[in-house]
Amino acid sequence: MWKEQRSAFLALLNNVRFTLPFMFLLALALAGGVLVSLIAWHAYAPLPYKDANRIVWLQGSMADQQGQPVMNEALSNIAAQYIADNTSQLDLVTPIFFAESLLERHRAQPRVNVAYTYSSYFKLFGLTLRAGRYFGQQPNDTRVKKEVVVSECFAQRFLKKSDEPWRTASDLLSRTIQLDKQTYHVVGIVECSERIPQLKSANHQTDVFINFTGVVDREKPLYEHLSVRHETFVVGRLKAGTLIKPVAKDVVAHLNKKFREGLVSMGHGKGMQLSFEYQPLKRLIKGEIQSIGNWLLLGGLALLFITLVNLFVYYLLDFKKQQTELALKVTLGAKEGTLRKAHYIQLGAVFLVSSMGAILLSEFGIAMIRVFSADTYAHMNWLHLYWWHHLIMIAMALAVSIGFAHCGFSQLSFYHLHSQLQGSGKGQAKQLPAWLSSSVLVTQLSVGLVVLCLSFWLFVYFANRLFVPTGLDSSGVMFIERQQYSWGQSSTEVSARKQVFLANQRALMAHPKVEAVALSAIAPFNTSYVARVGTTTKSAEHIAMHSQLVGAGYFDLLSIRFLAGRDFNQQDIDARNGAIINRVAAHLLALGEMDIGKWIYQGNQAPVRLLGIVDNIFTHETGAPATVYFPHNYYETNLLIKLKAGHVMRKEEVVHVLKRQEITQNISRFDALASQVAELNKSAKLSLFGGVGLCFLIIVQVVVGLYGLLGNLAHSERPVLRIKQQLGAKGKHLMREQVLLRLRHFLLATLMATSVILMVAHVISNTVPTLLICYLLALLIIFSLLFFIDIHHIYRQLKKD
Repeated sequence: MWKEQRSAFLALLNNVRFTLPFMFLLALALAGGVLVSLIAWHAYAPLPYKDANRIVWLQGSMADQQGQPVMNEALSNIAAQYIADNTSQLDLVTPIFFAESLLERHRAQPRVNVAYTYSSYFKLFGLTLRAGRYFGQQPNDTRVKKEVVVSECFAQRFLKKSDEPWRTASDLLSRTIQLDKQTYHVVGIVECSERIPQLKSANHQTDVFINFTGVVDREKPLYEHLSVRHETFVVGRLKAGTLIKPVAKDVVAHLNKKFREGLVSMGHGKGMQLSFEYQPLKRLIKGEIQSIGNWLLLGGLALLFITLVNLFVYYLLDFKKQQTELALKVTLGAKEGTLRKAHYIQLGAVFLVSSMGAILLSEFGIAMIRVFSADTYAHMNWLHLYWWHHLIMIAMALAVSIGFAHCGFSQLSFYHLHSQLQGSGKGQAKQLPAWLSSSVLVTQLSVGLVVLCLSFWLFVYFANRLFVPTGLDSSGVMFIERQQYSWGQSSTEVSARKQVFLANQRALMAHPKVEAVALSAIAPFNTSYVARVGTTTKSAEHIAMHSQLVGAGYFDLLSIRFLAGRDFNQQDIDARNGAIINRVAAHLLALGEMDIGKWIYQGNQAPVRLLGIVDNIFTHETGAPATVYFPHNYYETNLLIKLKAGHVMRKEEVVHVLKRQEITQNISRFDALASQVAELNKSAKLSLFGGVGLCFLIIVQVVVGLYGLLGNLAHSERPVLRIKQQLGAKGKHLMREQVLLRLRHFLLATLMATSVILMVAHVISNTVPTLLICYLLALLIIFSLLFFIDIHHIYRQLKKD
């Protein structure tokens, strides 16, 4: 018994040409199965909050007269507070506005994440108070005395002095912090938790919590109603036993009335309206991962199944090579049961070691997913593998190994041992019927063609997306978001901001590292500004698109190419009577080079003339949105600067230059545009690398599957080939006959695969040429592999004695 097991393990170690590829592919398949199963479970697992199935969020949207959406998933702060204060179907509700502020009186002056909310936020999401109290729980009016609650991590990093030992959270209470020139008293410290919901964006962690009342400007209510933001939410918990109901009609009517009054006060039409709808919170947090979870699980399990089938035929080919050896051992007195048990243990060891490798691969995969997808999918930090996940995988792997071994032995017969020793398989081993073998081969070829073609197509698609030009030169360009306090629109306030900008521009242009400076209200790829424009006065015909407020020299600084017309000059900026559109916007508005100088209308505002058409700017995440560029109005005096080649400028240097012009100036954000572009293209890179890995894995699967299947077919056809040789057939004739047989199989598989590809082409009709090229490449690869592997196996069979 022990001798047979020892012999089986030695054979396993010596047969590395079988063992290593088998274990490598099996480990990949098992790890992939674990990962896709875990992600699919994560997509539908309950949220870690009390009564999570009753927690909802409010989706706000803005639409035009035709019902076409202008902004989705957006709310104004004043509307969020009004709805939260006037709801009857929620027993625990809070408005939330996410913002960023400079932490002043700190040496680094870092930007910290701030959430304006109610104290019910902490109870809703189960955040434990470490020390102090929540704001608004004492008689003191928080609108007079500014109070904040901070996270324990924030307290350790910024409230505790570097030489001060950490004792308890209570020791840090009553300290003050300064956010954007405003001083706040720390009244509470809450736990650091990964359970804080990532409502604004994936991987968004909140440091500071402030009473929501402090973010609503009651002195300018109409302007507050127009300030619709993607960073504002209303979240609450339904009362027990109730279902989601529409927001009360009187609440919606009141908010729409105020919104229309605000539009009229700003010179816009009254054609847009707001709508609100409660939806399950899980849909917001996990909606994107749920949309791909089912397909990911289906694809992963299909790949696992195909891998196991390919590995089985590969294993069967290797196992049949041991037929003579097993027959000899039985002849010499070995018991069949002992041999069978030794083989079960041998194959179990292969699957067990592969499972160990799969555990390492899956843990590595989870780590990579949490790192690279943290900015794309919310709460990927909830994704964990536990010991029982690994035990389930090992148990399933061992069960499959038993199935493999059982099926392998069922293909061998231990009777007629003399004939087996003489002929090593002259028909005595059990074989599949010829028609079934051919059907399996044709199916394998057709599936390989389709899957390989689609893998190539996906690779080309994401490669094209990644290498589409951005339409601008981001090298050396820095975006400066100034810390601004004056938002008034009177001529005096606007003039003051303009003078500060002109002073900043002169100072920066005089700096030896700076090549160019231009006004830009928001970063080039920021799509938060929206405008509705058209070529007629009829507001119903106007089209919603993104907008930018830019200064003179903006397009030259970014090297954005003009297709027609000209750039803004300083006279255009002062008069604000022109507009520039990009190519996508020109297509939507049916405007071309001959339309330069035509009037562009925007609501009830004075029309402006079309001055130029520029090329699109593109990233994988934002695409190439239709954009209209208006002359800057000195409302948000943020800057773009382009550094001279080979120079680097730190934030402190820029702050020093600005403070020399106006001592109160500061910088909230100082980002390299190239870094923003890389971040926006990150998902395309991940998709491209995933496509490369998938193509490689599919090719390996096809090679292993064809090698094992064709090897088994050649092994089963050996008796017939030997008889033909004995009757005088030459090797070349037999080889040509075999090639013609495989050619018929290949043509049949091509016919089946072509029909599938044509159906796919009908669905993705815009990329048919690329799909057909990928299909031709897949045909070439499968054709080459089929005949190379088959000729290799037939040649080996003909050379055997």
